[in-house]
Amino acid sequence: MSNFKGYLLYFPKIKKYFPHGLIAKETYQSTPLQRTEVKAYRDSNNTLHRVTSPNYKTKVTFNTVALDLSQLEEIQNLLKSAYINTSQRKLKVTYWDDELLKYRTMTAYIPDTTYTIKTITKNNINYSAITITLIEY
Repeated sequence: MSNFKGYLLYFPKIKKYFPHGLIAKETYQSTPLQRTEVKAYRDSNNTLHRVTSPNYKTKVTFNTVALDLSQLEEIQNLLKSAYINTSQRKLKVTYWDDELLKYRTMTAYIPDTTYTIKTITKNNINYSAITITLIEY
């Protein structure tokens, strides 16, 4: 029986989900439980030796759909409300772990985001899709 409950991202601090309608689904990428090498080297026989940290880290990245100003504001308000450290863009997020096939919660940060404007009108701005990345601490 599947552990999937119909969502990809949930912010426990504010008890809200990231809106599925604003995610370009084909761009959603999860790299769960990334290994980090504390030390790696090849000996005189060219045999690789690795010391892998037991603290695995996850990265989630996706593009939004093209956004108008109100949709961008919805995303910004959601993320800002979820921050536990605003200057670091640090937050807790529950995500679907595709390796373990279950939900996990991580403390993550969001690196800088680039915004590209497609059009402006008297009352609105239309943006190209933006990329949101969540990187586990």
